Amino acid sequence: MSLLVICEFRARTDGEAEFLRVARALASTAATEPGTLRYQWFVTQRPGHYSIIEEYVDADAAETHNNHVDSLLRELFAVADLVSVSFYGELNQYLREWISGREGIAVNVPL
Repeated sequence: MSLLVICEFRARTDGEAEFLRVARALASTAATEPGTLRYQWFVTQRPGHYSIIEEYVDADAAETHNNHVDSLLRELFAVADLVSVSFYGELNQYLREWISGREGIAVNVPL
């Protein structure tokens, strides 16, 4: 079963242009990853807020993606705040550790 991830970010006022650059770089990189099924950014109705839908063949592919784009993710988190994350599917140990202690995380497991 695939893993679907929906995130919302708030770009910092002074970093929105950089946020957009990094978000586009992440999407470009994800497009060539074999375990990534979908990686699409959206502009929300709230100024400075952006959502992303990510889908991976499984949680291990999501982990591989995060490791592959680690430097870009660090750049993204330097100019934006993570507002919320919703996972739909089974998480692996890496993701369970990543969500530990974080707020705004929803985990939805299959029936």
